[in-house]
Formats: sequence, C-alpha cells, structure tokens
Amino acid sequence: MKKKLMSILLSAAVSVSMVAGMGAVVYADTAEDNEAIKLEKVKEADSNGEEPVLDINEIYGLSPAGDLAELAGDLSLTDEEVQKIKDGNFRVAICMHMLNNDVNVTKANLIKDTLESYGIDVIAVTDGESDVDTMITNLETVMAMSPDLIISIAYDVNAMVPIFEQVRDAGIKLVFFECAPTGFEAGKDYAALVSTDYYGNGRFAAEYMAYLLDYKGTVGIAYYDADVWTCNQRDQAFRDVMEKYPDIEVVADQGYADFNQAGVVGDAILAQYPDVDAIYATWDSPAEQIIESAVAVGRDDLIVTTVDLGDSSARIMAENGMIKAIGSPRSYEDGNAIAMSALYALIDKDLGSGYIATPTMGVTSENLLDAYKTIFNTEPDSAIVDLWNENIGSK
Repeated sequence: MKKKLMSILLSAAVSVSMVAGMGAVVYADTAEDNEAIKLEKVKEADSNGEEPVLDINEIYGLSPAGDLAELAGDLSLTDEEVQKIKDGNFRVAICMHMLNNDVNVTKANLIKDTLESYGIDVIAVTDGESDVDTMITNLETVMAMSPDLIISIAYDVNAMVPIFEQVRDAGIKLVFFECAPTGFEAGKDYAALVSTDYYGNGRFAAEYMAYLLDYKGTVGIAYYDADVWTCNQRDQAFRDVMEKYPDIEVVADQGYADFNQAGVVGDAILAQYPDVDAIYATWDSPAEQIIESAVAVGRDDLIVTTVDLGDSSARIMAENGMIKAIGSPRSYEDGNAIAMSALYALIDKDLGSGYIATPTMGVTSENLLDAYKTIFNTEPDSAIVDLWNENIGSK
C-alpha cells in the first residue's frame, strides 16, 4: 500500500545514540563460527514459556558477509566537525529500494531531514519500486548529478554489483543500509553498512507465535520468494525458531515472487490446511493479504505474525485483529544511524566499524502505542489511539 511521505520534525543534535546499553561483541574466527554462535543464541532465547521480551536489546543476526554486528555507543561530532560539514557544500543522493511502507518512508524522511539540518544538499530521493532495473536506472540518473555520496541498498546483492562498481569508480562515496553488494569491503569499497537486525525481527515473530500457541499446533509460512537478503533473513529466522519446538508442525512453507500475490499463497494454505492455527508472512503488507484470505473462509481466529509495523498493521492490532505480533525495525534509530554514518564518511572520520546493527522492537496489541512512538519517534494517528482505547485499553 502506498504511503505518502511523512514530515518528521528533527532536532539538530550533534550526537545520536545508535545502540544504547549493549554489551561488547565477541568475534569468532570464521563466518561458520559466527553462524554457530547465532543459532545457539536463538536456541537459548525466550525458551522459558514466559512472554517473549518486547524491548529487545540484543542483535541475533549476522551481516551478509557473516560478521557479528559491531554495537557502537554514540556517534558524535565536535563543533569543528559540524562546521566542516556545513562549509563543505556536500551533495548527497538517497536511492531507496521501495517507498511503499511506513518503515522505509520514515527512514528516508529522517535521513533527508537530518542531512539537511547539517547543511547538506540532498539532491534526490528515489524510489526503486522493489525493482532492480528501476534502482539501477535511478542510480545512473543520480550519478550524472555528481553527488559526493550516495546512500542506498544492494537490493539484489549480485545483480547490482556492476552499478555500484561504477559509483565507486566515479569517486562517489557509498553508505549502504541493510545490505552491500557481493564482494564489496567496508573501508575499501564503501564507508559503512547500517542495518536493523532482520534476523532478529523474524525471530521475534516466530517466538511470539510459539508463545501464543502454547508451543504446540500447526503453522504456515508465506514467504517472499526472492533473493532479497533482508527478507531471506527474517524468513530463515522464523524457520530456525520453529525447529526448537517439536510440538509445532510447519505444514506449509510457500513463497510468492510478486508480493502482491501473497493472498494467493494464503488461499492455497488455507485450502489445503483449513484448520491451520497460525500463518507467518514476511512483512505487514503480505500479512494483510493473508488476513483477507482468512476472512474469506471464516477463519477470524487465525493467528498472524509478521515483520514491519506500519499504520495499516497498527490499526489491525489496535482493533485486536489477526496480527498478534510484529518484529519491527526501529526506523527512527536506523535512519539516524545511516545519516550519521554518511556525515562521518563525508569528512573522512573513522566510524570504527563497517557494520552496525540496531535491535528489534517487539510489538503486540498491549504495547502498540508505546512501541509505535519508539519505532517512529512520533505519536500514532489519533484514529489508531481511539481504536486502541476502545478495543485494548478498556479491557
């Protein structure tokens, strides 16, 4: 569903907390060792039968290269560095992969507004419309505008290697969010990769579903069948968690190459398994299509969990609808981290790490209003608040 860009008021603070209160990272020797560490953390987390932790302060996933996240404290700029940025007449372009949900709209607005608050000329904000060819065309267009830096994502980590090689070879600095191209090295080919813990998002969606099922029952998975790292991570995390629970059976694991066809998968799962207890979808828009499928066959009792909180999914939760839990990125914190990483790169200030991740925010109907404010740094729409007061707060 299309969302118009939201206007977010930002302060011109010169420091931003990227991941507060986090412990030091212990690095293993290889990506394989890190994978084992990740799976052990998943095995141990939220396995005591109690409600899973909502305000999560750990990173569960790895970088695309298999590295553990570097959990920074604060990124800050001195008065002299701020002045250097303002005097630099820097030009930056933001090339998004999609702007059809609140998470990415918030992120793009926040990056743009933060950079502009430091005197940066943001020459373009483009929408890749979930299409690699469109993203490549957008990148070619902004390259011709000669920016000093481009903020973007390798939506396809292999297919987009050539275009990002062109950007790098043109002397344009790069800051990536979520994933970088295959073979690119931090500090050499790009300044930084900033990501939410997408694996952690999917982990929470699975853990809360298991908790609601009392760790027994049948589950369907409706996943986005594309080579998109951010989606693949959350889906794999969901599967990894479900393997922990022997009394939960995954009866269907079906994909959709076009996310507008998620409802077709929902129809198929519910036709083959009409009594399935719960279905997971890769993010909130496909989850809403799954709900439509369930309503069509009278399954108002279906449990749905997913990733990404938006206004539409927030309304469903406020109505005490089928979406019972969301593992959400902290969009405001992510946007701040990306913008600050870009500011560092523009003045060649050492970031200390090429990979920084931010933790998941677990969302249920009970903590919806507070979680929304944490995620977006703004109050939810009054209509959402009214729905919540009527259906959740009054009980």
